[in-house]
Parts: sequence; structure tokens; C-alpha cells
Amino acid sequence: MSFLNRVAKAERDYYSGASFAFFGVIVIAFGILGLIVNNKRLDFPETNAEVTGVELQNEGYYSGDTYNEATYYLDIRYTVDGQEYETTIDQQPKKEVGDTVKIDYDPSDPTQVGSHTAAWFPYIIIAAGVAGVAGGVISIIRNREKNKRLKEQEEEWSHGQNV
Repeated sequence: MSFLNRVAKAERDYYSGASFAFFGVIVIAFGILGLIVNNKRLDFPETNAEVTGVELQNEGYYSGDTYNEATYYLDIRYTVDGQEYETTIDQQPKKEVGDTVKIDYDPSDPTQVGSHTAAWFPYIIIAAGVAGVAGGVISIIRNREKNKRLKEQEEEWSHGQNV
């Protein structure tokens, strides 16, 4: 088998599996980065903010059998150490003017607010990456086994067996 044929065969047999594994590792890295950012927020103090305005961001819609709720921009007002702040956050479900929402804020910059509502998201990203790596490794292993069986069969045929 010529060199180029071997390269083409290796690419055909292992490229997709290696790609899945490679991109799985990248996705895992993004998930870990998200976890680091999220864990930093776990220590942030919480406070209540008053909703001062509501604007529709995205209307609710059906995607197949699943209903995706509408999301809203909420103008909020909150106080930290006697200083009053105002900002806009994304929120689901809808709140009304005068409602209270719980937020956390960066103590070194109280204008940076958020919430722990998506604390599970980095874990989903990591799980997707692990699935990609596992799928890639399984694909590579299966292709190696298939190639081994084909080589054994080729040797048997070349010696006149199973003809």
C-alpha cells in the first residue's frame, strides 16, 4: 500500500473520531471555564432589586412539542452599602413593575449583577464534551478493530483459506 493510500485510509478511518474527541476536549474546556466563572459568583453577596421597567426581549414560541417561554429585559434598582444602582437584566418569566427579584453583585464592582439561575449550565457543557470525547474514542476503537479483522481476513484469503 502506497504512502498516500495509507494516509487516505487513516484519514477516512480515524478523522471523524479524532475530530469528535478533539472538539469534545474544547467543549470540556469551555465548560470548565464556565464553572470557574460561576463558582466565583457563588461567593457574591445577594440583595433584592425592585423592577422599575419591563420590556419583551423574545416572545414565547413552540419548538416541536416544547414551549420556550418569553424572555424580558427588566430595569431594576437596588442598593448596596447605601449607594443606589440601576441596570437592566434578562429575566424569565415575566415580572411586573414593583416586583422584587433576587440578584447577586460583584462586591468590587456592584454594577456587575447576575444570578445563580444557570449554575447547572457549565455541567451540561462539560457532559456534552465528555460525550464527544467518548464518541470519538469509541469510533477510533471500532475502526481499529474493523481494520484488524479485515487484515486477518485478507491474510487468510491470501493463503487460500475461506475461498
